Amino acid sequence: MNLQLLLGLWVAIFLAYATVSLFRWNLAKREDDHIHVSDYDQQLISTQSSVAHKLDVLDRWKMALLILTIVSGLAIAGMRVYLFWMETSSTPYFS
Repeated sequence: MNLQLLLGLWVAIFLAYATVSLFRWNLAKREDDHIHVSDYDQQLISTQSSVAHKLDVLDRWKMALLILTIVSGLAIAGMRVYLFWMETSSTPYFS
């Protein structure tokens, strides 16, 4: 099995995670943390609701990509250890 292909796939997943994390961080910087309840602030309330929904969606994607990154990294590492173990193990061959 070609481990370079699997590592390339892992790097792509990690870059997707990093991109979502940076996008979420950038969106959270512009978030308004104040509570607006009056009718005068109706535009601010809808903007807050929209930003909160976007942050929730990004959090779900971020968590899924983080889990995928960790699990795939552990699987690739386990595969590499297994292949190295199989290469170095000596089994007697009888003719």
